[in-house]
Amino acid sequence: MPEGSKTPPAPSDPPQAPVAPANPFANAGQNPQFKKFTNAVLKLKSRASLQLLGLQAGAIAAIGIVLALCYLIPLASLADESGLGSSDFNMASQLNSFKAFIMIFGAVLGGGLKVSGSGGGFGMYGELSLAFAFVSVTSIVAICAANYLIVRKLRRGARNRGWKSAALVSGLHALVLALLFLLISLFGKLSIEGGEFFSAAISPRYAGVFFTIALTVFFSQFLATAPQRTSAGFPLLAGIREAVSLAVATLAAFAVVGIVVAVIQRPDDMPWSMGLLLIPLLGSIGSYAAALGFLGALAPNVSGMASFLGQYTPDSMPESALRIWDIADGKGAWLLVLSVVLVLALAIRIGVHRGRLANGFNLQRAWQLPVAALVLWMVLAWLTNISLGGDITADEMGQMNGSVSFGITWYSVVFLALGAAIVSLLAEVLPLQVYRFAPSLLGVIAGKEAAARWISGQAPATAATASAATPADAAPASASPVAVAAAGASASAAAAGQPATAEPAPALTPASKESKKKAKAVGFSVLALAVIAGLGFGAIAYLNGQRKPEAEVEAYLALLADGQAGKASEMVDPGIDNASRVLLSDDVLSSAKQRLELIDVIEESKEKDSARVRAVYSINGERHERTFTVDAGDKEFGLLNTWVLNEALIVPVEIASDRSAEVNVGKATVTLAETEGYYGDGGSFAGSFYAYPGIYEVSAPGNEYLKSEPQELRVDHPDSQPVQATLVTTTTGKLDELILAEVKKFATACVTVPTNLNDGCPSTLQSKDLASFSVVSHADSVDIDESGRFNTSETVFKYKFNDTEYSDYDEEELSRSFDGNVQWDGEKPKVTVEGESWW
Repeated sequence: MPEGSKTPPAPSDPPQAPVAPANPFANAGQNPQFKKFTNAVLKLKSRASLQLLGLQAGAIAAIGIVLALCYLIPLASLADESGLGSSDFNMASQLNSFKAFIMIFGAVLGGGLKVSGSGGGFGMYGELSLAFAFVSVTSIVAICAANYLIVRKLRRGARNRGWKSAALVSGLHALVLALLFLLISLFGKLSIEGGEFFSAAISPRYAGVFFTIALTVFFSQFLATAPQRTSAGFPLLAGIREAVSLAVATLAAFAVVGIVVAVIQRPDDMPWSMGLLLIPLLGSIGSYAAALGFLGALAPNVSGMASFLGQYTPDSMPESALRIWDIADGKGAWLLVLSVVLVLALAIRIGVHRGRLANGFNLQRAWQLPVAALVLWMVLAWLTNISLGGDITADEMGQMNGSVSFGITWYSVVFLALGAAIVSLLAEVLPLQVYRFAPSLLGVIAGKEAAARWISGQAPATAATASAATPADAAPASASPVAVAAAGASASAAAAGQPATAEPAPALTPASKESKKKAKAVGFSVLALAVIAGLGFGAIAYLNGQRKPEAEVEAYLALLADGQAGKASEMVDPGIDNASRVLLSDDVLSSAKQRLELIDVIEESKEKDSARVRAVYSINGERHERTFTVDAGDKEFGLLNTWVLNEALIVPVEIASDRSAEVNVGKATVTLAETEGYYGDGGSFAGSFYAYPGIYEVSAPGNEYLKSEPQELRVDHPDSQPVQATLVTTTTGKLDELILAEVKKFATACVTVPTNLNDGCPSTLQSKDLASFSVVSHADSVDIDESGRFNTSETVFKYKFNDTEYSDYDEEELSRSFDGNVQWDGEKPKVTVEGESWW
């Protein structure tokens, strides 16, 4: 019975004895609206209503439990692996508790968490209040779909009542279920105690739980129970229906792409349990990918004290808008292809379901879809916005607040609405073109029944037209199918309020061969152009995908690993003077004992003009890491990305030698500068240079009299300890032999007349009154200091004075060591024995 019509009076019943009212509202029936309300409230106690409420609550609980486990399992796994906790609070044990499960359950339904706490120390006290919002579009869609199907399945949605009655019953069910799940979520509150210094509580957003359940149940049940009307007086209803279909198809298509990309790009060390997080985020993933696919953007919004977080989290917090070409190194641009395919497919499907008009294109039914889509995408953009905000109050610092959010930009919603407008306009013309080219494609995309109605010219089937007798229903059996279809189309068009036509749309006949040839020629031309454009776009995307910032770092380090120091210096100028870069040559690097081995190159963060790349390399098995900043260069041909590395991997080194001004580093000879000694004299040499990572051998040229042991110069990392190599020169046995030979000559001269009188000989032997003298044994060892001074072991002499008239002398022995100096004339030593030594 239509809404607003009066109920005919019921036949009067025979008089009965007064009966006490069974409910407190029995005597309040004078007001018809209030009576409807009381009857609806009392009807909630009926078996059918309780059964429906139970199934509705069970479906909502099942959806919440599944999605809560998708959050809880990965979080508990991470907490267990990381050992998160302390002596006062253990996060792992808390996440495995029933309270945590109820908290996550409430957070899924309420779309976020609330954190409040207080604490202090060191004479300070403060309080904090934070709200973390992450609405799951997946849960909202799942609850709406499940509730709609349950209501329709139990025939509680029979469309035989008015809109007000449907709204009243739906509102009561929504209120009961919202209060029920709000009560359940009150038990999901975790308490954190940090000794005597800190305490906090984490709970779901209770208001979010209440309104999410209330609104989703109300609208889904209302749609299932409200009377379905044609679009005659409500043309926007058709646009709403089309907008919902378009949004669902778009979210589903882009969500599938997002999941596939997430699975492919999953890091090897990420546990598979983290993949469960994708299920609650399907709606957000589809919304984000759709915004990018329609040339929109995702962007952060930071305000208040949260703006200071950027300097502490530069690698995890995006600082600018992300567009389609910024995703996956430009490979995300392939989403444009999906967007085009989706627009064409939806335009065909929506156009077929609209029905075909005799006058073809009609703007009167094309504006509703973009308007409804604009509102719908505004709601989705608001729901999928992830945000964290709150305030902190501390003594002497006052109150500080801030927020961080990330989501779809406002102009992305406009682009999505423009995409819906394109779909709506194409829906008026594209089905006919597809029919001319490939009639069977209409049935594949739009369904066989809808395609058959469209081809025959019938209006779309609705509940109103199905329940009412149409001229087609009353047509005689002898009428032709075309006439019947035309009569049905005319009546349904009039009932639906569609634009009037002079005559109903006639049934389409197969196109002629000539038309098919022309259509095929046009179609193949368009397809060829699309393929060419796609290949060109794909080639550009592929090339840009290869031109990664990490590729520059990898190419640079590969040159160093191959010993090509010259090419590495050409690629990245070290930026130092020529005297300091003598070790940055192929002769030095190629002859290194060990060069760096590249292990991995990882992009840590990427912005519009620069990127941070972390390189992991090893030297002789020891791992090192270095983070490079790579700058964006000018685009080649205006299309291809370029990246420029300006940070050279060079390490300062110092080389010193106590005697030689020239040292060998690998195959190269390096000249050192003479240094001033403590007393202002020279004699030692040193130099400061830069070298590429590696292990080098440093040595000094030697001869048969001097030698120095090669030293290892280990160049690891710019932040390592100062890299030094000092060469110490030692003498060889040849010099000892030379010195001992000179000492032997000197000692022999001291027992030879008249040279025994020379200075330096033992004073006892410097006498003319000796009967005899000789050398018993010569020195057999020598000590040489850094200055070239030497001292030998003892030489043993034997002597006897001449006997006199008064005394006879015995033969005696004398031991003396000799010292002297070694001077160098080029590579040849000059030994000077100065005389006996008493030390």
